[in-house]
Amino acid sequence: MSSLEKLPDLLLVETYYKAVANDLESEFIEFLLYEINKRGLDIYYEKQLN
Repeated sequence: MSSLEKLPDLLLVETYYKAVANDLESEFIEFLLYEINKRGLDIYYEKQLN
């Protein structure tokens, strides 16, 4: 069992949104996205332009 599997769905999705908003490493974002997709969760993110 990976560490991400222990996270509640809401916390996982919030972590994904914050990782994208803060432009974190793409590998980390992909790791989060993999778990989100594995759980069948729906996400929507529109990056705001600065």
